[in-house]
Order: sequence, then C-alpha cells, then structure tokens
Amino acid sequence: MYQFFENEVVRNEYSTIPYTWIRSEQRNKSICFMLPGLGYTTQRPLFHYATGVCLNNNIDVLHINYNFVKNEQFRKLTNPEQDQWMFDDVKAVVDAVLKESSYEQCLLVSKSIGTVPMAMEWTQRDFLRNTVGIWLTPLIKEDRVYEALLKTDLPSLCVIGDEDHHFVEERLASFENNPLVSTVVIQKADHGLEVQGNTSVSIEAMKEIMEQVEVFIKKNKVG
Repeated sequence: MYQFFENEVVRNEYSTIPYTWIRSEQRNKSICFMLPGLGYTTQRPLFHYATGVCLNNNIDVLHINYNFVKNEQFRKLTNPEQDQWMFDDVKAVVDAVLKESSYEQCLLVSKSIGTVPMAMEWTQRDFLRNTVGIWLTPLIKEDRVYEALLKTDLPSLCVIGDEDHHFVEERLASFENNPLVSTVVIQKADHGLEVQGNTSVSIEAMKEIMEQVEVFIKKNKVG
C-alpha cells in the first residue's frame, strides 16, 4: 500500500513549491523525483503512467509541482537566472524530502523545461545520490542539456518525437557514442509525445514509451 503526502517548501518570499510524495508503507530503497514541463504537469499522461511504472517496481515517487508560468518574479528574470531558479526550487524540495528518508537510490524523470535543472544536477552532482535518469522530450537544442546527456556517466534514457521542435537528428545520433545513453525516437510524435490527429497511434506511442521506461528502470534500479 502507498500513502500520499501533500506538502510544500517555501524557499523564499517569491517561491513556494508544492509537492506530492507517494510513499510505500514498507520501506523502498529507491525514490523517483518527477520534474514536469511548463504546461505539462505531473497529472498528465506521461507522468501518470511513469508513476504507475515506478510504484509497480517498488519505487516511491515525488511529484515536484512547481508553476513558473504564474510567477511574475520568475518571468522577469534572464534565461540563466531562470535556470538557476528552477534548479534551486528542485533542490529545495529534494533536500526537504531526503532529510526525512534513507533511500539508497534516486531516479529523475523530467520533461521539457524540467530537463534543464536535471541537466544542471547531472553536471554538478549537488543533491542526488546513486542516480539514473529518464529524459522525456529533452531540450537538446539547449547546449547545457545536450552536453549533460552527451557526456554523462550516469545511466540515461532519452525519449523524443521526430516532430518535436527540439528534435535535432545530428545531436540524437551523437548519443550513440555514449553507451550509458539509450535513445527512443517516436515517429511523427510532437513535443507532447503525441501524434497529432491520431489518438489511437498516440496511445500506441504511450505504450511503447512506458515499455521502454519499465525496461530501463528494471535494468538500473537497486534491489
């Protein structure tokens, strides 16, 4: 059985980050932190089903429910300042949860803009331990995200559609030089990993993605 804990972290007067911690009544060794996109919340299909995959594999889940779109202070910042803000928000929530726990492994699942703080952590190794990651529609046109994936020494799964505006064939191909990076390209899928105008094909794509996510998790999880 799993318990749901709703809480928030107040980082400063401008930043309050809600989160949902889904925790097994019996101790699990691993936890997965989920970092949504700007308009793609943790309630949307990719995170909903990824949460199910984690729970079915005895991994606790933490949804970090930041909302930068409605934050006026955030919108005033430069891009580098926004990147740092996102990273600091994620770190604040992770630190708060890990203080109360003794997980042996941390997983990260991020989508879109959530891959920016993930890329920063992949490079800096600031707050996670024994980490593996799943990058959904990563912003690989951004050098910070691309370099983090290209040079990583952490097991990583990259999932992107070939009609995503961040899809760059040459950059995707370069990941083949890193044996720790697995890449899944969904044909005709957009930035939401859906095939526009074809619901049934979009559902099949979701099935394929979750199958790949589960294979990756089973291969790399502790215990």
